[in-house]
Amino acid sequence: MTSSPAIGWFMLSEADRDAAQRFLSKLASDGTRDELGFAPIHFAFADRFFPGTSVQHQQLRYVFFVAWAYQELAAESVGGRFDRERLFEVERRYSRRLMAGVPKLPNSGISGWMKYQAKERPVVRASTIYWSALRAWRIANPVAGITDPPTESQLQSFWPRLLSRDDSDALRTSVVELFDGIPRAPDGWNRASGQLDFELRDVEADYIRRKWRHAGLGGTRPLLSRLAEDGVTTKSLWSRKVRDAASAEERELLDLARRAASVACIARAAYATLVEAKRNKDLAREDRVHADALPRVIAEHREAALETDVEALRAATRMDANLTRFVREVIAWAKSDGTIDDIARVLEARERELKFERAYLLNARRRADWKKDIAEPLDYRWPMVRRMIIRVGAAA
Repeated sequence: MTSSPAIGWFMLSEADRDAAQRFLSKLASDGTRDELGFAPIHFAFADRFFPGTSVQHQQLRYVFFVAWAYQELAAESVGGRFDRERLFEVERRYSRRLMAGVPKLPNSGISGWMKYQAKERPVVRASTIYWSALRAWRIANPVAGITDPPTESQLQSFWPRLLSRDDSDALRTSVVELFDGIPRAPDGWNRASGQLDFELRDVEADYIRRKWRHAGLGGTRPLLSRLAEDGVTTKSLWSRKVRDAASAEERELLDLARRAASVACIARAAYATLVEAKRNKDLAREDRVHADALPRVIAEHREAALETDVEALRAATRMDANLTRFVREVIAWAKSDGTIDDIARVLEARERELKFERAYLLNARRRADWKKDIAEPLDYRWPMVRRMIIRVGAAA
């Protein structure tokens, strides 16, 4: 699937560039810094089980805010090129209304609130973050002759072609229906002030559930929909309730995904132990947070890791030869009961291959500020998806 190129000039501060980099990094994995390159595995299973989702999706109702913003622009459009400044203004307006209705802004899920509070423009806007859901759930309609829902940049580039005109007086007669039967915006949507919140209304929750039923490959029903219909919100993706809701094919993929998650966890724990040791040497410290955790992580995940069918994993995720080799090396090390030194070269080579001079294992300056929690297995976005299902269930 291709998208039309969009070229423009803009200036970003160093802080803005850092924020954009953090956003892109989070999109590439499960919210954990992905120094070892497990993102292809994470993406493949997360997109298969939970299409259209992202680790950046903190509030499900944003899919409606974004759609309503575009509907507003379409309704007031007089033709010509897409007005990005107007979109920025609409997003700022509804964001500030959301901000006025929460007791605390940190962890509120309001996208870009720090920038809006400072009267600045967010580096990454809500419409960019949530457009993947509008496309994958087929909320956005195909336009301008393309067969699939457009990317956000495609929609903006096609904007002049969405307007129908009357030949007699060149007045607008209609605008292409941008979104498929979406619930209407709340009364007062265009106001600059007034209560606005993230609580899904019944009609909105029902709409999301209907869209999820056909969000899988080729319009099939994905695990996301099955779990929502059954109200499954267990803390673990590997629970019996999840398996009961899954199809036979999905259960096989869940088994494969769980084992791959354990391989990643062992690799991350060993990697963190090595970085910690190097950082201790750099700064004359004696930290052992990760060194002490490593035996427990291996003991907990070794069995699942050793059960991993690497060829089946490669086929399911289309991971490249380098990642396939790395997975095999991690499994072999876990099987051998080797020392941390036995895996050090493998981990250094893998991070250097991905990060070059930015690799923590090779860059003492970067290690100075390094900090990381104890390694966890890949979660395939389940904590975020679980919150989505809870939201839909509470409104239905």
